[in-house]
Amino acid sequence: MANEINPLSYEDLSLGMTRERDYTVTPAIYEDFLRLFGDRSPLHVDADYARACGFSGPLMHGAVLNGFVSNFVGMVLPGGRSLELSVDIHFSQPFYLGDTIRVQGKIAQKLDVQQVVVLHLIFLNQTHPGTTATAKVQVKMMSA
Repeated sequence: MANEINPLSYEDLSLGMTRERDYTVTPAIYEDFLRLFGDRSPLHVDADYARACGFSGPLMHGAVLNGFVSNFVGMVLPGGRSLELSVDIHFSQPFYLGDTIRVQGKIAQKLDVQQVVVLHLIFLNQTHPGTTATAKVQVKMMSA
């Protein structure tokens, strides 16, 4: 992950503007999530159980994608002058340890009075092709 913060202001943003970034679900991300949040349900940690349920291995926690949303919104689009107000995420395909997820974001709406933008995000799995999730994110732009 790049650490450069996009410095765009509300005025710099335009409808239809797009950005994307790839995120890989590394062992460190997986272990940190387990350590921090303690969700060790069998679908997430027991390969035999996950396979018995029809998956190819332990599923990653959907909340990992929320971490990617936070990074994407705060660093990429719209960037460092933003405050996430809401995230509505819909999961459509599981993802696994080692998968690379491409987050594609598009500004779908600008609400001038509130200085809010609405982003539509698509999470494309580059390792197991398909759409892992979609999301609608509302973001308040800070003026200072």
